[in-house]
Order: sequence, then structure tokens, then C-alpha cells
Amino acid sequence: MNTRIEHADVIIVGSRCAGTAAAVPYARAGRKVVVLDKGRFPADTLSTHVLVPNGVQELQKMGALDRILALGPSRSRYLTLKDGDLEIRERFRPFSGIDYALCIPRDQQDMALVETAREAGADIRERTKVDEVVWRDGRAVGVRCSFDDDEYEIHAKLVVGADGRRSRVASEVGAWEPYRASKNGRGFVFRYVDDPLGTDAPDALEIHRADGDQVLVLPSCPAGRTLVVNMTDAAAIPAYRKDFHAQWKAMIERNPALKARIGDATNMGKPRMTADLTSYYRRATGPGWALAGDAGHFKDPVTGNGMRDALKFGRRLAELTEPTLDDPERLDVALRDWESERDADTISTYHWGNRETRPGATSPLVREVLRTFAGSEEPNLSDTFNRARPVEAVISPDRLVRGLIRVWRAPGADRKAILQELRTELPMELSLRRHRLLDGFRSRRPAATERAGWSVGEPSSPASHRPAADVDHPAAGSEQEAPTPTSAA
Repeated sequence: MNTRIEHADVIIVGSRCAGTAAAVPYARAGRKVVVLDKGRFPADTLSTHVLVPNGVQELQKMGALDRILALGPSRSRYLTLKDGDLEIRERFRPFSGIDYALCIPRDQQDMALVETAREAGADIRERTKVDEVVWRDGRAVGVRCSFDDDEYEIHAKLVVGADGRRSRVASEVGAWEPYRASKNGRGFVFRYVDDPLGTDAPDALEIHRADGDQVLVLPSCPAGRTLVVNMTDAAAIPAYRKDFHAQWKAMIERNPALKARIGDATNMGKPRMTADLTSYYRRATGPGWALAGDAGHFKDPVTGNGMRDALKFGRRLAELTEPTLDDPERLDVALRDWESERDADTISTYHWGNRETRPGATSPLVREVLRTFAGSEEPNLSDTFNRARPVEAVISPDRLVRGLIRVWRAPGADRKAILQELRTELPMELSLRRHRLLDGFRSRRPAATERAGWSVGEPSSPASHRPAADVDHPAAGSEQEAPTPTSAA
């Protein structure tokens, strides 16, 4: 029996941030774009749910912002950080005239993005499973998929995997195993609550640090509903799973500022948690295919940049490749240019996330470096989240030296511990700058911020039908160094 075949210009597997952000420009350019998602909408997704102004502008560019604002969310114009006697409060730097952050539950946000993509002309098909990528002469030319008992193929000029960290497309194209990655020392626990302050809650994204916890209090949607996230030691996740309510209560009790802020919260939502937060870069492009969003790159959620990057580089993927779709050679060049641009934009935050994922209380040195940001509401530390500047330009050598002098001169300073911390931190400072400024595209050269013992699990498909050349060899132009010692093996 012959398999039914449909035709499109672009196939996108996955219809969350990256998938819809790419679909809209393709569709508006008159391209036939088919988006396949195995789920149904609305549906929830494990996420911090935050977009700072740099990310909110992506909703505006996509044409989805009005839909999002119609949901009645809180708008947070400040970032605050509290850690013992340290308190920082800063305004966010505006982008495209937007000076506020949003925290929208993913079931509501993703539905708004899907509606925007459909309005633009994208054909979004729910409950459709992608079984395998279709190849011709070593090039991805489509997918074989199924809806209930209906199996068929869609052929296209470009196949985009925007299907998350467990990407079926990454497995199918031979890019499952990252070429660089880092184990995350922290886990991720969250729930929604009714804010005790209601709609009078501060217009700020709040970070509360204490005893190794990093708790985010994020005014959400509708106004008066708040997301509370604890980025805690990954070793604590089993205890949360065993007795969530006891652990949640203990988290609040050991942080007086947090208790004063949300201790009286009511209407507690369903708890969500994970310890599976390995950061990575996968090879994200090849002949006729690309991996967008978490399918190609993932970093610690505490940076608050995952959705921003998915939206921005979904959009940029379409902008760079749409003019070249009819010319395979030009398309493959555009794909590599897109991946290189994405990596250059995200690598600083990747290393920052790796450093932030070490569990434990804030050290005296780090606290004094952070204290150099206190006393002014002008955008500064908040630029790290807002991606106005690379992290190492915000937390600059000057600030590091000033923090070091302060902690060294403090009464009772443990100078032996300070020197030990410097022996750990300085190699990280040097290697992350080297990586961003000197290492080449898809470099496998190890960085001191990365930690061994990581795993992304096993792929969902062995993809034995995949072209052998696409499995065994790095793409042309990539560095040929030995794999980083932080590999899962």
C-alpha cells in the first residue's frame, strides 16, 4: 500500500515557544508551514515561566503580546535580591519600549502563541506523533507521522525539531548526544499560590537566598496569583517527593524575609519538581534540518532566559532561512549562520548558569561582589537576566576586585577560605571569557564552569535508518578536538 504524501515548505515538530516563533515569520512570508505536536492545547510545561523585557519584546515582534496582556498578568518592572543583610533593587532596562517582565503560566502562554501562529497561517496539528525523519541522499526531506490510525508522510525543504530536551528529531538526525554539557547541582521545585498581598504585591521579580535555597517569587497571571520557585540542592528533591508539604514549610521557615513575603499564601497549586536539569549544546543544524529551543540548547532555568532564547532564535531561524529555502546549498549555509549566531548570544549565560547551579549558601566573597550593585535602582545586575550585556561585562573584573578587597579586610575574615575560593573561581572567570571570545564554533574545548557526571538520558529512537555519514562525523568546519572530559561516560 502506498503511503500518502503531503508537501510543505517547512515542517516544525513541536509548537511551544521556539516552534510557534519560527512558524509565524515563515507563514507571513507566504510559506506553507506545518507544525506537528503530539500533545493538545492548552497544556502545562515545566518552566520558570518568566520573560524579562528582552523576552517580552519577542512576544511583541511575534504579534502575541496583546493576547498575553489580555490575560491580566502582573507587570514586574523591578528585580530585587535579598540575602541576609544584602538587598538589591533595580529597574529593568527597557527593550523596544517595554520596561516590564511577565510570568505567564505555560498553558495560557503557549495557547496564545498557538493562536497567533494559526492566525498568521501556520497549519498546527495537535495529537500528531512524528515517527521518523525521511531522508533522501543524506538530506532530511520530511517526516513520517501519525494521527490516531492515519499514517502519512510530509515532505518539505526544511525539518525543524522544536520538540524539547527529549527531542525525537535530535535522536533521528544523530544529534542526541551533546558535544558539550554540564551536570546541574540543583533541582527545581515550584507551585502557584494566591499572593498574600494580592494585586498590591511589589512590581518586582524577587530572589530570596538563604541556606543554599534560591527562591524566586514571581508575580504571575492573573494579577494576584504568584509563582514560587525553589532552586535547591538536587539532593533535596527526593525529600520533596516524599513529603512535599513538610519540605516546603521548612524552606519558608528558614528564610525570615521569604516567610514575611509569602508565608500566609493560600490556594496552593499543584507542586512540580525535577532534578533533571543538565545544561548542554547539541549540534543544531545539518543538511535540511535544525534543532530549535531546548532541542538544541538548554541551560539552568535560574537565568530566566530559556523562553527568551527559544522565541528569539525561533524567529531568527525563520528570518535567516526563509529566503534560501528553495536553494539547498544556500539553506545549509544559512542554517550554520543561525546556529553560530545563537551560540554566540547564549554562551555567556550558559556559563553563568553552570556557576549558579552549585548548591550551597552564598559565600562571603560572592556576597561582597553582589554588594557592589546595592544602593542604586539603575539597571545593572538586572542586565544579566535582561541580556543587555554579557554576564562577565556586568560582573566585571573591577567589581570582582572591589568585592575581594571588602571581604579580605572584613573583621574576622577567613582568608584561607577566601584563597581557596579564588583558586576555584579564577579558572572559571578565565575559561568562560576564553570560550566566548576565542574558542571556535562548536568548540569542544573544556571549560572550568562545566561539571562531570551529566546525562541527557537515552534517545527515544535508535534511528537506524539515518544516513551513516550524519551519525559518525562532526559537521564540516567544527573543531576536531577530543570530546570534553565532562561527557556522560
